[in-house]
Amino acid sequence: MTKLYDINIDSEKKILFVKVSGFFQEEDSKLYVSEFQTAVNTINPANYTLIVDGRGQEAIESHVIHDLKFALQLYSSANFKKIIIVNPIYESSKEQVECCVKEVNFKGEFVNSLEEAQSILKA
Repeated sequence: MTKLYDINIDSEKKILFVKVSGFFQEEDSKLYVSEFQTAVNTINPANYTLIVDGRGQEAIESHVIHDLKFALQLYSSANFKKIIIVNPIYESSKEQVECCVKEVNFKGEFVNSLEEAQSILKA
């Protein structure tokens, strides 16, 4: 099975960077949440910015939507200094994320490029 995400910690810049792509199925989302939680447990999120690059995220199966909502809640509840999500380029994926955000108390911002995310970090 090909891994549909990468999770990297940049201790120098205090960034937890996540890149997701492809068509997530239930087993992908379960593994992602587990690895994400493991990474968060190795840092102090209050000192870090979370950047999730979702540009390559394809539509999510309907039975995995609850995992997306859980991930958004997890991002918020970890109490990161900032949360920045780069929107998927696929319109259907972007709409799914927007619907989920409306249903959870999400505390992050959305941008359309990594350049926009970098400009927020410099602000």
